[in-house]
Amino acid sequence: MSDLETWLDLLARFEHDLESPLDAWEPWEPVIIDTPLPEHLVDRARLIVARQEQRMARLQVEMIATRAHLDAVGMVPALRTDTAAYLDLDG
Repeated sequence: MSDLETWLDLLARFEHDLESPLDAWEPWEPVIIDTPLPEHLVDRARLIVARQEQRMARLQVEMIATRAHLDAVGMVPALRTDTAAYLDLDG
């Protein structure tokens, strides 16, 4: 596979991930490409970076909200497991 094809595949992968729900993402291994990003792909790459930054900002807001929810849930008392105790006062 040529370096150009590798760049195109990589950008397509990033775009696909940005369009997919987070739970559909699959891990990937960084690719070593011996040549710089071709000039005609720079605008496309910049758009991907901008979209990734937007997603990171949204995820940060979601993480903060999730932490607040977990803190609130943490204040709920634990389920009581005490059993009733009866004393025999007659015996």
